[in-house]
Amino acid sequence: MERIISEQDRIRRAEEIASRRRRGTISANNINFSNEKRKMSLLTKIFIQTITSMCIFGIAYFMYQNNSSIIENIKPVLSQDINFEEIYNKGSASVQSFMSFIEKEDSKEEKNLNNNLEENKAQENVTENNNQTETENQNTIETENQVGMGGTTETVILSQDEQDIAYIKENASIIMPVNGTLTSGYGKRTPTDIISENHAGIDLGASVGTEIIAAMEGTVELVSSYGDYGNHLKITNGEISTLYAHCSKILVNQGDYISQGQKIAEVGNTGRTTGPHLHFEISRNGRTVNPTAILQI
Repeated sequence: MERIISEQDRIRRAEEIASRRRRGTISANNINFSNEKRKMSLLTKIFIQTITSMCIFGIAYFMYQNNSSIIENIKPVLSQDINFEEIYNKGSASVQSFMSFIEKEDSKEEKNLNNNLEENKAQENVTENNNQTETENQNTIETENQVGMGGTTETVILSQDEQDIAYIKENASIIMPVNGTLTSGYGKRTPTDIISENHAGIDLGASVGTEIIAAMEGTVELVSSYGDYGNHLKITNGEISTLYAHCSKILVNQGDYISQGQKIAEVGNTGRTTGPHLHFEISRNGRTVNPTAILQI
């Protein structure tokens, strides 16, 4: 039986057929245009090469007919026999020697690179292990106390600040650096235009010129007059440092080794202050602690 096709289906099919024909025509035109373009490019190259060859031949013929000095100079060269095989063999040997040298250099460079990678990896492993050990030592300091008759163990984990204070007490001897009065404590305080909110040390009030001594022995790491601290210095011994600020005079130099109790400076009013005093800090690896917990003021 003949299938009945609606008018809309006939229109749709006619449009699809017309669309395919248009696409086919466009593709064919593009292909023909591309082929013609390649043919024209090839013909152009052949024409240019032909003209160039004719020009060279014409110049050589003209020079020969006119007995040019250039022709006379190259005649002896042209009359000699050239051993092209020997030239080829020498050239091949030179190329092989050069390639062999390049391969050896590449092999050395690759070997050195592998060695460096292995050394860097080993160093990274050592550094990672050291950092892990230090972190474990800092974060797992515990004290075990026996509670009652049953022998129950209670584990107490210290904070970072408590760990630093315990370390300083165990590994350093620190004394009062000046004979003065505590005028401002450690930590947060009410800020003003001169007073900072977070106080990294303690202030010990004393008159200008009062003797300042080294609270602990160590090496003078810093002597400076820059910033809010005015004239100040820092003495370091291992992981522990002490800082003395707002001095009127500093009597030591950077790099000097200082004994505990040695006179190092005099109280002053330099930098950002409200009056003459010594600003004193104690720190471990750059982390300040409350000096009153060490000095028991």
